[in-house]
Amino acid sequence: MNKRACAEMVAEMVGLDFGYVLEAATYFNTIDEAFDWIYLSENNFEYSQLDIIKQLSNVTIKEMKELNVNTPAEYLVVNNDHTYLTTEGIAYIRIKR
Repeated sequence: MNKRACAEMVAEMVGLDFGYVLEAATYFNTIDEAFDWIYLSENNFEYSQLDIIKQLSNVTIKEMKELNVNTPAEYLVVNNDHTYLTTEGIAYIRIKR
């Protein structure tokens, strides 16, 4: 995966010039890798275990179909504000404003 190309695609998707100061930028090959890092790793500072369980249990089949995903975990990754799907992979990018 070309990380620079992925970041450039995301910058274009959100209408920002490439080169903004990134608070966090991580790239993944699969949805599972992204879910593990965003929600289950030590880098997770936004969600408690209870929050994750609540979010997973609140996802409906209709919501999953709307985003064309198969599991609640995939839904959380695709629906995350900082996650971008590109042809180069999955990017998790938080931009400092």
